[in-house]
Amino acid sequence: MNDRQTAGPVENVAGTPSMASPGTFSVRDRKRALRREILALRRAMPPEDRSRADDAINRKLLEIVRAEQPPALVAYISDGTEPDLTPVLRYALDSGVPLCLPRFDETGAYSIVTVRSLVFPASHWGIPEPAADSPAAPPELLAKALWLVPGVAFDPACHRLGRGKGVYDRLLAQGAGKTIGIFYELQRCPVLPCEPTDMPLGAVVTESGLSGCNNTVRS
Repeated sequence: MNDRQTAGPVENVAGTPSMASPGTFSVRDRKRALRREILALRRAMPPEDRSRADDAINRKLLEIVRAEQPPALVAYISDGTEPDLTPVLRYALDSGVPLCLPRFDETGAYSIVTVRSLVFPASHWGIPEPAADSPAAPPELLAKALWLVPGVAFDPACHRLGRGKGVYDRLLAQGAGKTIGIFYELQRCPVLPCEPTDMPLGAVVTESGLSGCNNTVRS
């Protein structure tokens, strides 16, 4: 999904202080600088590394979904640089777990709708998304669902950096069940700049495994 959405020093993944260091820029300036860094790294991933990471992420998520059997799964369609969750989406459909995905609507906001297949038209962003007649997911279902949430970066406290428009922050604030952020390891940061409206995640899955908010990896 192309979501347009108290911090100490932020370092890039190589350990070099980033442009997002505090004391010079505002929180929003630091977020913008960090987005540029991490999105460039994610776009530059070699295809073979991306494929291996996606396989590992999907294996872990399938473990989780099979074990938990959530009443519904809220996920996303990759924009081509985000982890591709197609195997997990197919499993949900094949096993009867209600599958919900975000859709950009005519009001200029995103809503969560239910889908019955993975054949979608391309949106005006050029990314496949559910058709306009897809039914809205009931709020009571979303409140119990397992949410797989994309993002630009994350930190050990399960803070999430999105694309800057607060799309997922607003969706999660309306009521969400268990949330798991889906990232590559190169998106991990020591500390993220945060604002009061930023919604933290419950856990994170990368190609290295499942991380709780203490950043302990459980493979």
